[in-house]
Amino acid sequence: MLKKLNLIAAGIQAVIVTAAGTSAAFANTTDEVKPVERIQVTGSKIKRFNLTSPTPVTVISGVEMENQGITNVNDLLAEMPQATVGLSPETTTSSIYASGLNTTDLRGLGSERTLVLVNGRRFVPGTIGDTAVDLNNIPTTMIERIEIATGGAAAVYGADAVAGVVNIITKKSMDGIELDVSTVRPEQSGGEQNNFSITGGMEGDKLSFIASFNYTENKSYGKLSRDFYRNPVNSYANPANRSGTDGVPSRIVLGQPTGLAYYSEGGDFFTKDAFADNGYNNHHYTFDANGNTRPFDYGLGRIPNPGVGRDATSYFQDNQHQGDGVFGHGYKEYFQTPLERIIASAYGTYELNDEHTLTFDFTYSNTDSTAESSPSFFVHTINRDNAFMKGDMAKLMDDNGLKSVSLRQANENLWGDRAYNQEREVFRTSIGAEGVLTDNWGYSTYAQFGRIEQDTLWTGEVLTQNLANAIDAVEYQGNVVCAKRNENGDVIGAIAGCTPFNTMGATSATQAQQDYIGTTATRFAKHDQVVFALTVDGSLFELPAGYVAAAFTAEHRRESATTTPSQNMEQGLIFGNSSLPMDGEIEVDELSAEISIPLLEDAFLATDLTLETAFRYMDYSVTGEDNAWKLALNWGVTDELRIRLNRSKSVRAPNIGDLFTPNSKTFSSGRADVCRADSIAESGSKYKDNVIKNCQAAGLPEGWMPSEEWLSAGSLPGYIQGNQELENETSNDYTIGFIYTPEFIENLDLTFDYWSFEVEGAIEYFGRDNVELCYESSSLDNPFCSNVVRNTETGEIDNFYDRPINAAVINKKGIDVESAYSTDMLSGNLALKLTATYLIDDNSNSTGREEDFRNDVGEIASPRWKGRFNAVYSQDDSAYVLTMNYRHATVNDNDWTIEDNNYNNIPSYTTFDFMYKTYLMDELQLRVGVNNILDREPPRNPFTYDDGEFFDVKGRRLSLGAKYTF
Repeated sequence: MLKKLNLIAAGIQAVIVTAAGTSAAFANTTDEVKPVERIQVTGSKIKRFNLTSPTPVTVISGVEMENQGITNVNDLLAEMPQATVGLSPETTTSSIYASGLNTTDLRGLGSERTLVLVNGRRFVPGTIGDTAVDLNNIPTTMIERIEIATGGAAAVYGADAVAGVVNIITKKSMDGIELDVSTVRPEQSGGEQNNFSITGGMEGDKLSFIASFNYTENKSYGKLSRDFYRNPVNSYANPANRSGTDGVPSRIVLGQPTGLAYYSEGGDFFTKDAFADNGYNNHHYTFDANGNTRPFDYGLGRIPNPGVGRDATSYFQDNQHQGDGVFGHGYKEYFQTPLERIIASAYGTYELNDEHTLTFDFTYSNTDSTAESSPSFFVHTINRDNAFMKGDMAKLMDDNGLKSVSLRQANENLWGDRAYNQEREVFRTSIGAEGVLTDNWGYSTYAQFGRIEQDTLWTGEVLTQNLANAIDAVEYQGNVVCAKRNENGDVIGAIAGCTPFNTMGATSATQAQQDYIGTTATRFAKHDQVVFALTVDGSLFELPAGYVAAAFTAEHRRESATTTPSQNMEQGLIFGNSSLPMDGEIEVDELSAEISIPLLEDAFLATDLTLETAFRYMDYSVTGEDNAWKLALNWGVTDELRIRLNRSKSVRAPNIGDLFTPNSKTFSSGRADVCRADSIAESGSKYKDNVIKNCQAAGLPEGWMPSEEWLSAGSLPGYIQGNQELENETSNDYTIGFIYTPEFIENLDLTFDYWSFEVEGAIEYFGRDNVELCYESSSLDNPFCSNVVRNTETGEIDNFYDRPINAAVINKKGIDVESAYSTDMLSGNLALKLTATYLIDDNSNSTGREEDFRNDVGEIASPRWKGRFNAVYSQDDSAYVLTMNYRHATVNDNDWTIEDNNYNNIPSYTTFDFMYKTYLMDELQLRVGVNNILDREPPRNPFTYDDGEFFDVKGRRLSLGAKYTF
C-alpha cells in the first residue's frame, strides 16, 4: 500500500462529518508521531486528516440504494430534496433526441448547471453537444457512495458546477464474485423492470481490480394503462363565464374523455367555415369504408360550450363511442419510454512501489430507447378535378361552390406510427498515477478519453412534397397521373416518377405508393471528450494552529461534437423534422489553487477555525478568459457545534449546442407583428411609443400593413441556431450553516444550511418573442433585433431566429435540514435519517423588464418543502426499511386569479416505500419490497393528474431481488 503521509503535529482532534449527517469525535492524546492517511472529500481537492467538509455534503451509500431496490442513480437523486428530475424516461416520451435519458438537476437550476463527476473526474455527456451526464451509464453495483455538494464547487472542479456537484464514488476493489438479479412488477400492467448484474474482482499485493456487467430492461407503458388516467381531470370553457371581470372562472373541471373533432383516419373536410354557420355540426364530412362521404361522427356529442380554440374542436367520447377523431383521450400517449441498457465497467490499481501507484478505469455502455408518437398528420388540398373523387363528394363541393377543400388526415395504417429510436454507445477510459513526492506532498494525474455515439432512426416518416404530388391526381391524356400545373393551376402535364394516391377514405397504400411517399430518416452524432489533469497537494508551512494545506491543479479539456443527418433530414423533406450537420469544438485550459489555512485551535469558543480558499483561472477557446473563486470559514465552536460559511463565484460556460447548433427549422403559429398598424392601434402596452419609434426606424412607414398574402400564409417560419457570441454565466453563491451533535443525546446529529444562488447572464432562448422584444426596447440596438429578419422590399417578416442570449437572471434561496439518529432497540438497531429543503425564494427574469419577473416559489416545480425520511431497523442478518417522500402543497400559478380557473391549488403529496432484506445464508441475500404502498396517484387536478415528472404514475409495485456472493 502507499506509504502514509506522517502527521507532523501530534494531538490532532478530528471531527468526522458524514453526508448522512452522522458524526463522531475522537482525540489522539499521544505525543508519538503516527502515520495518518489523508482522505479527499467532495468539495475539495485537498486530502485531509479528517472528513470535515468545507461545504455542505450529503452522502448516499450504495447500501441505501440497495435498501430501496434502486438500479438507476437518477431514480434516487430525483427523490432527494436538493434535486429534481432533469430528463428521465417519464419526461422524454415524445423527444426526438433525448428519449430515455436520465439526468439530474440540483436546486432546479437546470441539468446544464449541475456537474456530475465519477471519482472526482468529469464524465462524457449524455447527449451530443451538451454537458449533462446521462446517469444510465453509471452501474449501481459499482457505486460505493454518492456525494452531493452544493455551492462553491466551480472554483474546485470548474465550470458547470453552478448548482453543485454530484460525485459518484465507485468501489476500487473486490475479492470474489457477486451475482444480483431483481425485478419490479407494477400492480397495473406496463412499466415492468428487469435487472441482472455480475460483479467480481481481486485484491492482490500489487494488482487490485473490480469489474462488472449490468443489464437493465425498462418496459414502456401507455397512459391508458392506468386507471386514474382513464378517468381524466381535464377542463373546458365555463359556460357561466361572461367576462374577464365577473369573478367567474373562465375554465372549470370537465372530467370526461374528449377527442379532437378533426383528423380522422380516412380524412375529413368542411364545406363551410368550421366556426361560421355552425359548420362543425352541419358541414363536416368524412368517409365510410367504401370511400363514400358521410357526416363526421362526434361520439357522445360536442362539449357544451364550444366557444373557439381547443374547446370548439373537441367532443365527448367513451370506449363505445370513440367518434371519428383519431386524436382521442390518451391516443399514442405514454408515461414512460422503453429503455434497455448494457454496461461493462472496470477499475483497477497497480502498485509500482510504496510511493507510486498506477490507476485505470474503463466504462462501456449501450442504451436503446424508442419514443413513440402519433402517425404523421396532414392537411391535404383536394382539388375539384381530382381523378379519384366520387360523385357524392363532387356534388357537395359543387353545391357549395368549392374548387378545393382541406382534408385533414392521420392514419397509422398508411405510413405507420412515428417512432424515434435512440441508440447510444458510450466509451470512457482513463489511465493515471498517484503517489507521494515527499513526506508532505502527494500527486494525482490522469489522461482520460470519452466518446458518445448517438444513432437516431425516425420511422413512419413521409416525404411531404411527394405526398402532395401523389394526392393531386388528375386524369390526363386518358391516364391518372400526378398533376403538373402552371401558375394558374391548370394541368399542363404529369410529374415524372410520381405514383398517384387516393387519400380520400384510404386506410392502406400499395407498395409503390409506400416507396414513393413513405421514408425513414437518420442522424448520426458523436461527441468526444479529452481531459489531461495534474494535481499536487500537501502542506505549505506550519502555523500555530496547524499546517497550511494546499492543492494545485492544471487541467486541459477538449470537447468536440459532430452530427450528420440523412439527406431528407438535411433538406427538410420529411414531415415535421429538419436538421443540418453540426461540427463544433471547445477547448479550455484551467489552473486552480486551493488553500486551507488553520487560524485557531483549542481557543475560547474555537476548537478549530479554518479559512478555506480556492481560485480557478479558465481560458475557453470561444468565450475567453474567466475565473471562479471561493472563500469559506470552517469553525468548530465547541465539541458539539460547528459553523461553516461560504461565499463563492461560479460560472457556467455555454456548451457546444448553445454555440454551434446549425439552422434547424421551427414554426410559430399566427402572423402577429407588433409593427402592423392594426396591432399598434389596438395596443395598450406601455411600450407603444417605443414600438412606433423603432418600427419607423426600421424603415416601416406610419400606417404600414403587411400584404394579405403574408397574413394568410399560415405559421411563421423560424430557425433554431447557436450563438457564438455567448458569454459565460456567472453565479454568486452563499452558504451559512451549522452542525450540532449534542452530547446529551447520543448518536443524534442536526445540520442546517442556508443557501443562496444569484445567476446573472443566464442563457435563454426567446423564439418568436424576439419580435416583440426587439421593437419594445428603447432602441433597435438590443440583442433581440438581430434575430428578426424582414424583407428589404416589403418590410414583412421573412423569418425569425431562436438563438440563445445571455439575458436572464435567476435567484434561488433556501434552507437544507439534515438529521440522523440511531439507537439500540430490542435486539437490533434503529437508524433514522431526515433530509429536507425549505425553499425561501425562487424567481427569475428572462429580460430584466419588470413584467418579465417570475416568482416560482410555491408552484408545481418549486414546492416550499420537500422532504425524505428513512427508517432502518436492523436485526441479525435482516433489515426493515421504510422510506417516506413528501412534497408540500403548491399552486399551478402564483399569478392566478379566480377569473382563470377553479383548480389552481394542488395538494401535498406523500408516498411510502418498504423493503425487507435478509440473508438466508452467508452467501445468499433476498430482498422484497413494495413501492408506493398506498398506491398514491398524482393529485386530481387538470395540471397534475398525468404528471410523471413530479408524481408517481406507476402506482403500487412489487420488487424482488436476490444477491449471491462467492
